[in-house]
Amino acid sequence: MGSEKTIYRRLLAAAAAGMMLISSIAALKPLNAEADSASSDKTFEKTLKKQGFPESYKPLLRELHELHPSWIFTAQKTGLDWDDVLKEECVVGRNLVHAGAPEAWKSCEKGAYDVNTGKWFGLDGGWVAASKKVIAYYLDPRNFINDDYIFMFENQSYNESIHTIDGVRQILDGTFMSGGFVSPLNGGYYDYAQTFMDAAAQSGVSPYHLASRCRNEQGVNGAPQSLGTVKGYENYFNFFDIQAYATASMTAAEMGCRFAMTENAAYMLPWTDQYRSIIGGSIYLGNGYITKGQDTLYLQKFDVADGGNGYYFHQYMTCVFGQANEALEMKNAYSESTLASALEFKIPVYENMPEKISPAPPESEDNNNLLKRFDAITPTGEDLLAAFDKYTKSYKFEVGENVSYIDINAVPYSSDARVSGNGRIELNVGKNTVKVAVTSSSGDKRTYKLTITRAGEQILMGDTDGNGSVDIKDALTIMNYTAGKAKLTADQKKRADVDGSGKTDVRDALTIMQFISGKINGF
Repeated sequence: MGSEKTIYRRLLAAAAAGMMLISSIAALKPLNAEADSASSDKTFEKTLKKQGFPESYKPLLRELHELHPSWIFTAQKTGLDWDDVLKEECVVGRNLVHAGAPEAWKSCEKGAYDVNTGKWFGLDGGWVAASKKVIAYYLDPRNFINDDYIFMFENQSYNESIHTIDGVRQILDGTFMSGGFVSPLNGGYYDYAQTFMDAAAQSGVSPYHLASRCRNEQGVNGAPQSLGTVKGYENYFNFFDIQAYATASMTAAEMGCRFAMTENAAYMLPWTDQYRSIIGGSIYLGNGYITKGQDTLYLQKFDVADGGNGYYFHQYMTCVFGQANEALEMKNAYSESTLASALEFKIPVYENMPEKISPAPPESEDNNNLLKRFDAITPTGEDLLAAFDKYTKSYKFEVGENVSYIDINAVPYSSDARVSGNGRIELNVGKNTVKVAVTSSSGDKRTYKLTITRAGEQILMGDTDGNGSVDIKDALTIMNYTAGKAKLTADQKKRADVDGSGKTDVRDALTIMQFISGKINGF
């Protein structure tokens, strides 16, 4: 996947580019003639409306339309809820960042982080689980609707009128694939750029996509699985790292070469030279992704296309920012004339997306919002949370009528985290909900919820006179009390305080009247 420095630099560049473009668009003035020209393009505006792009997408698309009026933007309606997708993509192991990434970009969830040692678990060599915020940043299409990273949404089907061998050479320039190779299988000499063109013709996949993907997977100098030097699997090749994942007993490279040894004529397996690996791997990708509706870099990274194979599991890479790296390489491969052509970009749209574009996480803060200690002490000294688990967010308890309060003491692991909800909590008879929120220095919030049911006869709010129902008599009782014509017990005052102000007054009587007349549903 390239050197750590290269990956990290590109990650920073991706974040900076997205945020800079958003800032520049927000700063546009009505007197800007170019902006006026783009926004007044009635045909384009009708297209945006017809496609159903959300309002938050439109300023970004207008800017691109102004730069590239021939480009075609298609709204890909996923039909999926944003929060549901983000939750699925946050499953530990589905998205990774390099171990050297900022702490705010690394997950502190169970299975990702050892809170006692402060170390992250290696999930694929030098990679660790990505944080929710960095996943949200790369998942949010709006961060990449700009002149460079828009290419993660480009249709990846092969177009011989656009994709040229010179463009492929630009992608491969400066890498171990900039020239050619001698096949260990037949001794023949092959040009890498031509090999990718042959692969495109046979697979139907863009050669730019294929070349940039191999460059991203194998790095500038090549990796053992692309050089045929994996120990025990010499002269077996896997340029696309297909089925290359680490296990308890095998490295990712070994697993990839193990797959390369299998036999399948449709994919030219076994891959006993570079040519067979690139051609066969391209056909595998075409059949496995392009024909499944995952025909953009974005959709191959985030499986949110309804291609008949389910969602979230059929994801080509785990590197959360790999598609951004490849998108930039794709753009750099195009000539000016190609960039002026009618390229199509399929941009995902989710249901219930946040109004604000998901920001890049800060670099100097952390995501640790876990509680080291969480006590819920009753008047008798019992700790309801004696079996507290820091990863469990919800608890339910039943207590006796004599337990009128609990004392909450929540202590976070990180001294930089903020806790709200500590202190004494009074318990009413019946169900009580207690929430304790922990916010990390990066702003990542975790809420622990206690549902405590206290035994005893439940108070019917509004039933001031205690006859078991809420009616006009209760309002009159309160009015008499406020006029000094009647006295109320402490229990009656508690039931009468329907607006929760802490005192019994005419507003409580008016609230009860609204309830009786049906203007409100409850207190």
